[in-house]
Amino acid sequence: RLIEGYEQSLEANNAYNRKNYEKAVELYQDAIENGRKPALILQEIRDARGNESGSEMQQYGYPAGLRWLVESFRNSCRSKLALGDVDGARRDAFAATVFSKNADASAHECLAEVCAKSGDALGELQALKAAISSLELLEEEYSKPLPGKDAVARAAAAIIRNDAAARKRELGFKAVKLESILGLS
Repeated sequence: RLIEGYEQSLEANNAYNRKNYEKAVELYQDAIENGRKPALILQEIRDARGNESGSEMQQYGYPAGLRWLVESFRNSCRSKLALGDVDGARRDAFAATVFSKNADASAHECLAEVCAKSGDALGELQALKAAISSLELLEEEYSKPLPGKDAVARAAAAIIRNDAAARKRELGFKAVKLESILGLS
């Protein structure tokens, strides 16, 4: 069931990329339904055995084995938003943040999009701040020196760090604007 769920998530990603949101939502729901429990069980086993490499945890901030599931929830959220299903999108955005252990900045950005669509400026601000915090951690992690690593690894780290800094800046501008609208600045 795990492999079936993962494969369905890949099909759903294709539908999402083609902007066929109805088909994407259907496929994401099937993927999540089929793969969520087995993915969590497998992750519990990996955690118990200590099989998760430190680099996988540091790159994502949550177990890499759950990345497809978090991505499925995020993309399902955005598909539902495109179809006008704000409540369904909110459920998927919350699930993305939960399964990523609140470490996935994109999950928080997705939640901010839902809040913006529903007119919840305070919720949007909170989600943006959570995304910024996640990006700060990512930027900090990839700013550490990489002694003994080759130039390719250092360049890849610099790209991740710079992307995180750029996203953090962009979200910071949005957060400041929301704070001024809410009268918090």
